[in-house]
Amino acid sequence: MAEPGDANSRWAQMLAAWAIPEQIVAAAPEPPYFFDPQVFIAAADEAISRSYDTPSDLAARGALPLQGTVLDVACGAGAASLRLHPARVTGVDPSTALLTAFTERAARLGIDASTVEGVWPDDEARTGTGDVVVCHHVFYNVSDLAAFASALSHHARHRVIVELTAAHPMGWLAPYWTGLYGLDQPARPTVDDAVAVLAELGYDIRQERWQRHYQMIGETGDQALARIARRLCVPPHRHHELRDLLAKTPPPAKRSVVTLWW
Repeated sequence: MAEPGDANSRWAQMLAAWAIPEQIVAAAPEPPYFFDPQVFIAAADEAISRSYDTPSDLAARGALPLQGTVLDVACGAGAASLRLHPARVTGVDPSTALLTAFTERAARLGIDASTVEGVWPDDEARTGTGDVVVCHHVFYNVSDLAAFASALSHHARHRVIVELTAAHPMGWLAPYWTGLYGLDQPARPTVDDAVAVLAELGYDIRQERWQRHYQMIGETGDQALARIARRLCVPPHRHHELRDLLAKTPPPAKRSVVTLWW
């Protein structure tokens, strides 16, 4: 297996360029980096009740044997794994609330589930292996992608399935950063940069590009303005500016998603 190289270093450098300038964060009424468990719980419930398989589901099913096992890394409430109905599933996540939701939904479906509260790959030794390993919408939060992906592979007996957006998941905010602060957002990394890291590791990557509704990020509905304003560090007295920008350039209804597997 190849060692991490230039593609992995470039990935880390490109991700670092997405940091919000310190002076903007310091002036924000609330921290712009926040976590809402309900978004992930809603995503799991939508996935479990869905009447069709996504390309990610199909890629996982193609390698999951009868009575097979799944390891779900950064599992949330189980959106990536529970609809597969494996005989046994292990969920890894740093959130106690989400692991509780994951366990409750697995029990409801009659799936034997175990959980590991921890961060990947720091806690990989506690997880065991799975016939397939699934990991959805995590890559853009990982600076050392080579180490993260290598650990996924080490724990998969048959296949690793990764789902991520084609471009950075916060890229849709670019018009608002420009309109409010005159800031230009980076164009990279993209999924192609992730694939370059995986190829550098020697993996034979297959992929399928598709579209899904953007509502899964939780920036729709009645709370949309307040949530978007928080991400953009916008104080209440400037909400009218953001409202005008959103009217001119509404958030996208769909996003381009890519399923990678190896």
